[in-house]
Amino acid sequence: MKSTLPTSLIRALALTGTAFLASCKSPAPAPPPELVKEEWKYPGEWTGGDKSISRIAINVDTQRATLYNGNEIVGWTYVASGIPSFPTPTGNFKIMEKVKDKVSNLYGKGYDSSGKLVNSDFKQGRDVLPSGGKFVAAPMKYFMRLTGDGVGMHIGPIPRPGRRASHGCIRLPSKMAPILFTHTSVGTPVDITGSGPDYQSYLAQSAAKAKANAAKYAAAKKRQDEKAAAAVTTLAADDPNGPAGAAAAAGTPAPATTTTTPAAATPASDAPVPAPAPTEEVKPAVPATPPAPAPGAE
Repeated sequence: MKSTLPTSLIRALALTGTAFLASCKSPAPAPPPELVKEEWKYPGEWTGGDKSISRIAINVDTQRATLYNGNEIVGWTYVASGIPSFPTPTGNFKIMEKVKDKVSNLYGKGYDSSGKLVNSDFKQGRDVLPSGGKFVAAPMKYFMRLTGDGVGMHIGPIPRPGRRASHGCIRLPSKMAPILFTHTSVGTPVDITGSGPDYQSYLAQSAAKAKANAAKYAAAKKRQDEKAAAAVTTLAADDPNGPAGAAAAAGTPAPATTTTTPAAATPASDAPVPAPAPTEEVKPAVPATPPAPAPGAE
């Protein structure tokens, strides 16, 4: 049966029905509120009591993290994210692992053989220790991992609150890190916003830096080996830093030095050979004959 209603009326009824159906849907949840304070007093604030932290929102531009339980703000803290040359990736992450007492397998301090600090920002695979030196890993207490390649939240120095300071991790004040560690769990969402690369761009940048660091390490190691070889060849035999001194320090005898007496020169075959000296014959002594007695003497 053909409708007798005008086309314009049919369109109007259709739009009205669509609007009615849209109004029946539940409204989208309002975004959680942002924390506003007149004064941001270091290191932060916790008002959640024994409540859990269901979400952490980190802004790398303000260098602050807001802590939520549902839509309720239960605290905030200063953070120190990565400096521009070692940026913290932005995006939506979750806590993958929690380790209370962790140390870095990359960063720390380098000491020489006498225990003197020679590099306060030592990185494995980039820097070379002096011969006999030692690497001391940087502590990362209350570590909460966010990425598989090592980005996470942990206690760390924040020398200038509100400024970036790390190698890519998110440093927390020593008074706030235990609170976050206690009230979060594996799987807690952590949203990082602000000026910084997304995670895929961050991975590409990290791969390029790793390649450059490997080349830098190889060149430094080669220079160190060449310098050590040159030092060995110029040491005197009795130098305590030479092979003899090293053997004595290790408790092993130094290799004996053999002195070779040069052989007498052999005359050429066409040169005249001098005659041997005559052998002097030694004869036994002959007893002396007593003189004859003088006449008339008795």
